[in-house]
Amino acid sequence: MRNLTIQSETGIALPEGYYFVSDKDANNGSSSLDSRRPTPAVCVDVTTRTAYAIVGDAHDSAYIAKLQTGEEGPAQFVLDAPLPFPASSAAQAAGFQRLMEREQLFVALQSGDIFTIQTDSGETAGNLSAAADLVGTVDPGIMASGWSPDEELLALVTGEAKLLLMTQDFDVLDEFPLAQGEHGEEVPVALGWGRKETQYQGKRNTANTLSALDSAADPAQSEEEKHTLGSGVESDDDDDHCVRISWRGDGAYFAVSFIMTGNKREIRVFSREGKLHSVCESIEALEHTLCWRPSGRLIAATQKLAHKHDVVFFERNGLRHGEFTLRRAVKRVLDLSFNADSSILAVTALVDTGKQQPEVCVELWSDKNYHWYLKQELRISGHVLWDAEDPMCLHATSCSGS
Repeated sequence: MRNLTIQSETGIALPEGYYFVSDKDANNGSSSLDSRRPTPAVCVDVTTRTAYAIVGDAHDSAYIAKLQTGEEGPAQFVLDAPLPFPASSAAQAAGFQRLMEREQLFVALQSGDIFTIQTDSGETAGNLSAAADLVGTVDPGIMASGWSPDEELLALVTGEAKLLLMTQDFDVLDEFPLAQGEHGEEVPVALGWGRKETQYQGKRNTANTLSALDSAADPAQSEEEKHTLGSGVESDDDDDHCVRISWRGDGAYFAVSFIMTGNKREIRVFSREGKLHSVCESIEALEHTLCWRPSGRLIAATQKLAHKHDVVFFERNGLRHGEFTLRRAVKRVLDLSFNADSSILAVTALVDTGKQQPEVCVELWSDKNYHWYLKQELRISGHVLWDAEDPMCLHATSCSGS
């Protein structure tokens, strides 16, 4: 792939006094990277080319901003009546997504409330708050949420570290502890390559060698391996301690990254039936970022060591599968996201640009022959969201309100 260049750009500024709730501190309305939530402030209806965003004002009121762009006229901004929850609660949103089939906006708050907001062109058009519906409350609170690509299943992580699977009508299918089991269906097997017992030692020791291999291949017989695999490694100091959920492109599996007891971060893979499929290999200084490549092969995360900062990849069975090193100018990675056709990885990070303070930048990486190349760097202070249909279209917000 050649270096990426910007072919066209459309910008829409919010009216003075309004801000994207996910790009501001919920306590004082100021920009804060430390309080930044992983949930973006914007979602997009790809059929009508309309973007929706939750915005707030100085009175702690929350609104839905409807950002319309079209080929035949200038972009428009429509602000509707206040929503039935304050902007401070919306700033702690655990989920915000456009449900295409139902023509609704889905909003999950960290307090546990789940809202749907009708966005069709019927009688409620022009007054979205009139169609805002509180469909239920998860009493322990909601730490993260994620809809399957086909919008048939909703995965929720509660404040009690439990995983809930719901239907599109919000009926609970299953509920179980997030930290269930040690390995899942894909049990890692230690073959012991390189050990003495795997080397040829002559015919006399054949029986002893086979016996040793049998013991090494059985995790139950190796206390050292049983303690190491899936035990987790203490999280990095820059970890935001938020839970993240990422679905595979076909909706058959989803991954959850979370902090375990003892400040250890772990990535677990579940099937859409709620069964634990695998526990990703424990690595040192694993960070909070998580993104499943839509093509389905790899799960991306980041690892920050003393001498380098890597984007690392895991297979569905939990085994590590390569990495690439970010530039030394990257001080902290905030988010990872793949575009629709899996050809570009966007790395949102704090980057040393030579100014007094690091700036938020979005680096666009692409791979060829198992090597990753930096193709473009964009100065974007807010959240970014790839278009679900156009792989070369990137939606972004800024802390300045555009």
